[in-house]
Amino acid sequence: MNDAIHPRRLGIGSHVRVVAPARSLSIISPNVREIADAKLAEMGLTRSYGQRAEFNETLSSADPRDRVLDLEEAFADPSVDAIFTSIGGFNSIELLKMLDFVKIARSPKIICGYSDITVMVNAIHAMTGMVTYYGPHYSSLGMRDGNEFTLSYLRACLFSDEPFTVEASPRWSQDAWFINQDDRTFEPNPGIVVIQPGEAEGRLAGGNINAFRLLNGTRFAPSLNGALLFLENDGLDKDMTPVEFNRRLETILLQRGGDTVKGLIIGRFKTEAKMSIEQLTAIIASKEELAGKPVIAGVDFGHTMPMITIPIGGTARVTATRGEPRFEIIRH
Repeated sequence: MNDAIHPRRLGIGSHVRVVAPARSLSIISPNVREIADAKLAEMGLTRSYGQRAEFNETLSSADPRDRVLDLEEAFADPSVDAIFTSIGGFNSIELLKMLDFVKIARSPKIICGYSDITVMVNAIHAMTGMVTYYGPHYSSLGMRDGNEFTLSYLRACLFSDEPFTVEASPRWSQDAWFINQDDRTFEPNPGIVVIQPGEAEGRLAGGNINAFRLLNGTRFAPSLNGALLFLENDGLDKDMTPVEFNRRLETILLQRGGDTVKGLIIGRFKTEAKMSIEQLTAIIASKEELAGKPVIAGVDFGHTMPMITIPIGGTARVTATRGEPRFEIIRH
């Protein structure tokens, strides 16, 4: 039974607050913001910015105390229905020891982001029991073309209580769309791949593999006991080779409860990661903790576009049958 706290769904007129727990909103171009605002408006949402979201000091971020204030004010403001992070980065982990999780728990609401925000959304779930969301940033909504899939799953996860099945996007992209929206490259999607057969249902935990492992051994890490783990590789790290993916996965599975995870959902790798299906299959086969458990890969989340939205602390089911993989979000 899932006893997590589920934030209220969004609807027409709901208010989104944009905050910057990692890099500053100021690095997002006016064109991207304009498109993102239009997408929010099309969904019937209004938008405001945190007072300090555009501060840009050390490491392309505001002072950690300013970032904490914006985040806590967003949770405390009764007019705010959802919180979207502006963009990812490298240092949202600085905020965890400063956050008042008791105050956050008093006013549960949607918080959504990915990449470095992995640490934030997992820590909030771990410390409050509130379901959080691994999905697009505010800036992600500023992609002009090829974003329909992202928006449809955002609606499915944040606007409705109904279960939904994750399908593969018709096409995908790994280009720098935020630099040039007119020069885009889309590739056919080969679909979700079964790496190891099996079936499992469980509570979702995970995100970006590098950011997620930063929580190892801290009080902010979500429990892995009986979890359905989902992980993706950002492809930003030149050292993120199959060898690195292997050992970073190992560091996660070595954590308490790692041997009880019920299965693994892996996001699509960028081409530069040089991860083949054969290599990934060998890596998974080497993990005793995953023996006999379902593992699927090539799911649309993370650092390729488009992307689905995944509820951390929500419930999902994976049926990894050869040729017919199925990933269902049951409760979100």
